Amino acid sequence: MNNKWFLSFLVALVMVMFLAGCSPNDEPGGKHARGTPLNLEAAAPVELKLQDYNGGFFTMKIPENWVVETTGEYENFGFRAHDPDCPGRQIFFYGNMKPFLKSIEAKEFWNSYLAGGGYGDAQLYADAPVLSPPTTEQFYSLFGDFAALAEKYGIVHNFPRLNELRVLESMPQNSPIGAQALDDTIIRALFTDDGIPCEGLFAGSVFDLLTYDAGGVDSGHYAVYVVTGISAPADEFLFLEETLAQSLGSFQFDQSYIQQGVAKIEWETEKALEIGKTLSEANDSYNQAWHDRQPAKDTVGQKDSDKTLGYDRLYDTETGETYRAELGFYDEYDHNRDQFANPNLERVPDDGYELYGKPVSGYIYK
Repeated sequence: MNNKWFLSFLVALVMVMFLAGCSPNDEPGGKHARGTPLNLEAAAPVELKLQDYNGGFFTMKIPENWVVETTGEYENFGFRAHDPDCPGRQIFFYGNMKPFLKSIEAKEFWNSYLAGGGYGDAQLYADAPVLSPPTTEQFYSLFGDFAALAEKYGIVHNFPRLNELRVLESMPQNSPIGAQALDDTIIRALFTDDGIPCEGLFAGSVFDLLTYDAGGVDSGHYAVYVVTGISAPADEFLFLEETLAQSLGSFQFDQSYIQQGVAKIEWETEKALEIGKTLSEANDSYNQAWHDRQPAKDTVGQKDSDKTLGYDRLYDTETGETYRAELGFYDEYDHNRDQFANPNLERVPDDGYELYGKPVSGYIYK
């Protein structure tokens, strides 16, 4: 009789423990018994898938659903490939951009020359931006000015919009043509496109193309060769840099196109092949520059992005997962965290480089 009573008691005890362990209020993992669930929206994975693209006289690999826009031909050829839904996701290449004047005094010379009658190209030089100092960094600060100049002189092309450009750091590019350049640099910079904070790596080689003494003023001009760039929204670039560099480096002219250029304008085969080689090496150059970057600056663009788009960056102290939370949520949550199913969220600290190095798991709304 005692054995039967003990067995019944044991079965009942097991059932109570089982039911207690299966409370419907438990979160996954069974840690928190009760509380208000977070208004959480899972984040889409940050990735790009490359596919083959044939432009007729060139080939490359670009991310799925991107569009390619070209301009010019042969040594003046350029392209921009971008995501039509997010223009800040892009890669680009331009064989050369010119002219850039060397000083304000040179611009004054060309304007005074025009006032006296001038000649055919005088207006172009008078309108050209002044590249002083003649550096890659300064060139990119004038990118919008050059795009406006190109449009004025009939070049119809959707150039990258590098608004409010802010350089984070510069690194030597060491390109095949860099030995003869005044500057041959890769810059890491923040900018905005359509109001969205973006980050990118950009390169170009600045050359003194023509010296022209006009009354003691060098009124010649500079040119920037092999202008390349890769970019994405600032909170994504950390995770997309390698794929973007791979896409840019995959560009190749068709051999028959090179031969046509040689026959038509005596475009040297060696020079044509060098452009292809330079772009193939851009992959390694960008990746090396990214490897050599200052990790402390990885957070700058992401913080700017969070602030502009209206988010706090939070993390779960137990799982290490990171989240973007709508501004205002955290202050209310912090005063009432025990009422939430997950009370373990904290703001990512300013020096939380490892946490900023993770893609966000989701978005939390009030």
